[in-house]
Amino acid sequence: MSTTSATPAAGMQQAESSHAGLPLIELMRVSATDEPDVFTAKTETYGPVGIYGGHFLGQALAAGLATVDEHKMAHSYHGYFLRAGDPTLPLRYEVIRLREGRRGDTRAITAMQGQHKVFHMIASFKTAETGDEHQPKAPILESPQAVIAAREAKGEPPFPFPVVQAGRVQMEWASPSFFEFDRKQPPALRLWMRVAPSDKTLTLRERQILMAYLSDGPLMFNSVLPHGIPFQSHRLTSLDQSAWFHRDADPFEWMIFDQRSTAATAGRGMNEGQIYTQDGQLLMTCAQESMLRNIVENT
Repeated sequence: MSTTSATPAAGMQQAESSHAGLPLIELMRVSATDEPDVFTAKTETYGPVGIYGGHFLGQALAAGLATVDEHKMAHSYHGYFLRAGDPTLPLRYEVIRLREGRRGDTRAITAMQGQHKVFHMIASFKTAETGDEHQPKAPILESPQAVIAAREAKGEPPFPFPVVQAGRVQMEWASPSFFEFDRKQPPALRLWMRVAPSDKTLTLRERQILMAYLSDGPLMFNSVLPHGIPFQSHRLTSLDQSAWFHRDADPFEWMIFDQRSTAATAGRGMNEGQIYTQDGQLLMTCAQESMLRNIVENT
């Protein structure tokens, strides 16, 4: 029978980065090949998770953006994680132009490793326009600086997530602390997050690519909270992810990621979240279904 560790951190092993020191936006870059609408990209080591889902999301979106006119930006994407990525194998992105329009385009992007399809995305792009607006009210949280100070006062290290350990992303739990996951609780998380600050000025497209990378994050943790401990009592993996861009975002600024799980059934968890600026502007909406398999009960 499997046993669980006292802390969820035990299930998250630190991985040695295969591109240490490389800024995240450079890791997300795709390179054109001699074949039309085919791109290559870097892989990265993320420990036991294989290739982090946000890695696929960011690079696939970059490949799609590379095939549309400069004045068109992504407004949504829907991705499927088909099989675990292998960080030792090259990544190749193949883009199919499903629709070419005056104001909007649609692309299908497939990530390949060897002969295997490992990830698939449908992304939609359109020209900017104005219109009526409304949005949910953003949660009121302690400042990221206060959250960091409180964590350090308790002697807790930063969140032991591979993307954080590589130094490219910062995530700070507003509620609850990651180190309180050893007890069952409601399926909702709130955290501050940002890409590690840089002097680089990002283009609008680069901002979207980095937001896609961030959008995966710990969404799947929400569904396990009422039932056990992430990676200890339950095996978790992302099955799919969708996201919608509402406003331009600066990934170098602290943002609120307000998350929750709305259902868990049949070995799957449904998770969703909104990303806000510090002053409450809605930037992005995300939804993800994840595998939720009880290791203890099934062994």
